[in-house]
Amino acid sequence: MKRFIIATFFILFLFQVVSAQTMRQLDITIDNRLDGFSYINISFRFTEEIKKIDFPFPGKISDLNFEKGKCEVRKELTTILHCEPPSPYVVGETTVYVWFKGTELTQREENITHFSFDIPILWDTDKISVTAKLPDGMFLSDRVLLPISPSGADKIIEGKRIIASWSFLNKKPGDVIPIRMYYESLFPQPLTEHFDYRFLILPIFVLIVGLVLIYKKLPKKTELVLSVLNEGERMIVDIIKKEGKERVDQRKIVDASGFSKAKVSRIIQGLQGRGVLDVERTGRKNRVSLKKIIFKE
Repeated sequence: MKRFIIATFFILFLFQVVSAQTMRQLDITIDNRLDGFSYINISFRFTEEIKKIDFPFPGKISDLNFEKGKCEVRKELTTILHCEPPSPYVVGETTVYVWFKGTELTQREENITHFSFDIPILWDTDKISVTAKLPDGMFLSDRVLLPISPSGADKIIEGKRIIASWSFLNKKPGDVIPIRMYYESLFPQPLTEHFDYRFLILPIFVLIVGLVLIYKKLPKKTELVLSVLNEGERMIVDIIKKEGKERVDQRKIVDASGFSKAKVSRIIQGLQGRGVLDVERTGRKNRVSLKKIIFKE
């Protein structure tokens, strides 16, 4: 309502100045996004009598761009989009294109978003077209008596978006087109909007500490491997570990273990097949090493 009053004030203030001028066509496209921004495109097609356009906007404007004219944002009692033709001496009709990001056009209450944009008519305007796009995944709320206005909007679905459009003819200075839409998500809103993550700090901390303690009590890879070896196999593994070399000559293992060559060879082959040992054949010698991936602490 406050925005409507401000816009109406400017309409009445400017009425005498612009009432004799004609806007051939006013096209407005509003692309509402989930991030809260409204991406707005406006084209003014007007006659040579109009030397400037002061268009009240009920929000904030950023990232202003324009073509075939000169535009800037002025801050008075409300935000003013000020545009002029490329030259004051233009003859005939001129079209100025403007696009920008707008904010403060939406308000949220619980799960329902209310979009509001009062479009002031400051000139005799032959034709006005307005297109408003809902964000992805949003639908017009059935919990509101009048979810979209003015009535008579053409609605289509494009992908995951609902698009509403209106056409108006022969509007006079002092008229206002109040665009209203109430919409909500098909899915529950993200946790971030309603949940205080501070309540998760303590449980997460306790969980992390618990996992660390459990991990410390778990046997290491070496312990797991040794636990499934028989006495002879553990003796061979211990001999290789005590040597502390990359590879140990198999003959040294025979000497250190006291086992026969055949028994040592049989044990090493078994451990190699189970992925515990690596065996490298060099001439007539076997050089044996422990699998690093298993015995790395």
